[in-house]
Amino acid sequence: MFSPRSVAVVGASDNPQKVGAIILKNIIVSGFVGNIYPINPRINNIGSMKFYADLNGLPEVPDLVIVAIPAEKVLTVVEEAGIKGVKNMVIISSGFREIAEGVEREKMLTDLADKYAINILGPNCLGFANNVKPINATFGQVVTRSGNLRIATQSGALASSLFDWCGTNELGFDQLVTLGNKTVINENDILEYWLRHPVVAGGNDEGLSGVMPIGLYLESIVEGNKFLELTKKISINNPVFVLKPGKSQGAVEAMRSHTGSMAGEDEVMEQAFIEAGVMRCENLGDFLDLAKGFSWENVPLGPRVAVISNAGGMAVLSADAIEKEKLELSKLSEEAKTKLKSLLPRINNLLNPVDVLGDALADSFGAAMEVVLSETEVDSMLVILTPQLMTQIEKTAEIIGEMSRKYTKPIFVSFVGGGVTSKGEKVLNSLKIPNFDFPERAIRVMGAMHRWQKSRGAISYEDKVYLSEAGLDEGSIRSIVVEGRSSGGVDNMLANQLMEKLGIMVPMSKVVSDINEAEEFAVRVGRPVVLKMSSPNLLHKSDVGGVITEIYDQEQLRRAWGELGKKMEKLNDLTGIKVQVQKEVLGGVEAIVGVKRDSTFGKVMLFGAGGRLAEMLEDKNISLLPMGIEGAKKLVARSKIWPLFNGYRGNEKYNLEKLYELMVKLEALMTKFEEISEIEINPVKITGSGVWAIDAKVLLK
Repeated sequence: MFSPRSVAVVGASDNPQKVGAIILKNIIVSGFVGNIYPINPRINNIGSMKFYADLNGLPEVPDLVIVAIPAEKVLTVVEEAGIKGVKNMVIISSGFREIAEGVEREKMLTDLADKYAINILGPNCLGFANNVKPINATFGQVVTRSGNLRIATQSGALASSLFDWCGTNELGFDQLVTLGNKTVINENDILEYWLRHPVVAGGNDEGLSGVMPIGLYLESIVEGNKFLELTKKISINNPVFVLKPGKSQGAVEAMRSHTGSMAGEDEVMEQAFIEAGVMRCENLGDFLDLAKGFSWENVPLGPRVAVISNAGGMAVLSADAIEKEKLELSKLSEEAKTKLKSLLPRINNLLNPVDVLGDALADSFGAAMEVVLSETEVDSMLVILTPQLMTQIEKTAEIIGEMSRKYTKPIFVSFVGGGVTSKGEKVLNSLKIPNFDFPERAIRVMGAMHRWQKSRGAISYEDKVYLSEAGLDEGSIRSIVVEGRSSGGVDNMLANQLMEKLGIMVPMSKVVSDINEAEEFAVRVGRPVVLKMSSPNLLHKSDVGGVITEIYDQEQLRRAWGELGKKMEKLNDLTGIKVQVQKEVLGGVEAIVGVKRDSTFGKVMLFGAGGRLAEMLEDKNISLLPMGIEGAKKLVARSKIWPLFNGYRGNEKYNLEKLYELMVKLEALMTKFEEISEIEINPVKITGSGVWAIDAKVLLK
C-alpha cells in the first residue's frame, strides 16, 4: 500500500478544483516512478496521459487504488476492485458512519473488505504521503522534504495543517498517514508496520536526531491492549506522542459527529499512556513542538539545564518553568565562572542562568555557549534572545548552529519577538535547531524529552496472581453470580457473601424488616452499628442519605430507623430496597478499591481515598491489569492517603499486606468471571487488626 509500483485513481479529473485531479497531480509531482492509471469514463486523455473507463480496463492489477468519488458510488467500485484482485485501497470519499445515513454503507464496505481481503485506508480521509519511496497520495499540498518524523492522524484537516507547518518550518517527514473512519486499517496496523520498518529516509542527514519520533492524533483507540503492546515496544527506542481529545463532554459530542468515534474514560486513557511510555499532548501547539524537538535534537540524558540569555527577566521566567517541568538548573564550576569572567568582563551573572546582557553581540553568545557546553554538569542548553537594536540575530543563529555541530548536548532556542526575530528563526530552521516562540514552550519540550528518556523500557510486572492460585471457591462464587443475575442484581448482602468467599473480612450484617430485629442484632453483636439501605439498583447510598453511622444506643437506633424510613419513601421508584444493619468497624483509614472493564483498555483497578475522604480529596489512582502484588504496592503508594498508612505524625504504621491481597483477589475475580463488569468497595477500612470490606457493590454485565 505505502510503496506501490502502480496506482489507479478512481475519480481522476481534468478540473483542477476536483479532489481527484489534485491527487493525480500530487502523485506525479511527488516523483512517483510507477505506473499511474487515471480512471474517469468521461475523459479519454489529458495530454499524453491515457484515462480508463473503469478498473476492468486496466492492463494490470494495480497495487493501490485511490477512490475519490461520491459515497453512493464507492461500494460498486470496491466490488469491482475485489473481483479484479486489488488488495489495497484508499477511500477519500466521506459520507459513511460519520453521518447517520452512512452507517449502513460503512457496514457494507466492511463486508466487502472482508469478502475480498482488501486493505482499506479510510474512508473519510486525506490519504497518505511517503517520502521513503516517494508518493504523495493526498489532496493536500506537496511536501517532499524527507526527515525522521512519522505522523498518523484521524483528521485529514490536521494533516493539511501539518503539511503547511512542516513547509514553513523546513521540517521533513518520513511518512504521514491519515486514518479517517478506520473501517479496516487502524492505528495499530500503522504502528505495527512502522515497528517492522524502522529505517527512515534522511536518517543520516546532518542535524537530525538519532530517533524516529511518531506523532498520533486519535479521536478513538481500537483494541487498546494491542495499542499498548505496540507503543511499549516502540517507546523503548523511539518516542511516541499523542494528541487525544475527549476530556470534556463537548469534545466527546464533537467526535461522535466527526468520525463516529465513542470516547473511553479519559482517566484510564491517561494512565494507559503513562504505563506505555507514551507522551500525551495538551494541545496542538505541544504536538507540533514535540515533533520539532524530537526530530532535530538529541534527547537530554539528564535533568540539568543551562540557560544563556541576553534578557534577565526572560532568564528568571525560564528558571520557574524549569522547576515546574521537574528539571533543574545546572551548577557551573568555579573554572567555568573564571573563564566567563575573562571572556565577557561585563557579564551580569556568573551563575546559571547566564545573563550576557542586552547589548550582547553574536560572539558573546558563542563564547558563553562554548564555556557552558564544556561543563560536565550540563545536560542540555536553552538559549534565549530578545531583539535589541544592536542584536545580531542571524549571526547569533549561525553561531548556535556551529555549537550544535561541535557538541552533542542538545541545544534549544527561543528568539522572543516577531518580525525582527523571524529572520533568525529561518536560519535556525535551515540548521535544524529546534526553536520556539517563548522559553516556556522550549522548556516543556525539554521536560517531555527528558521524561521519555527516563521511561524507556516501561516495566511490565510478571507477578500475576490468578483465581486458581489464590485457592478460592469458584463454585460458590459462581452460584452467587447466578443468584444475582436471577434476582435482578447483586445487593449488599449478596455482595458481602461474595467478599467472604474471596477471603475478605466483612463486618457482621443482617437485613431486617423492623426496628425490633435491628435492636436484637445490635444487642447480639455489640454497638455501635450502622443502618443502611440495600438494593442492587442503589449504587451510591450516601448521595440519598442512605447510610447512618455511629449508632450507640437504642434511642439513636430508633431515631435512625425513622429517618431512614422517610428517605426510603422518597425513593418509591426504586424496587427491592431493604434495610441492612451492620456492626461498625471503628478507627483505621478509609480507602476505595474498584475494578472495572474499560471499553478500550480492558480491566483496570482504582485505588484512593474512600468514605468521607473521597468527597474531600481528588485521589484517583489507576493501574491497568494484570497487576499483581508488586503492582498493588506501587498503586497504593501513589495515593494521597499513603502517608496515613506509613506512620504519619507519629501514628501507627499499618501492615498493608492484607490490603494488597484484597486488591489481587479482586483482580483474580475479574479475570475468571467475565459476567462481572464492575466491583467497588467503598470504603475499604484498613485498621491495625486487618482490612474490612465495609460496603461492596458488584455490577453484572
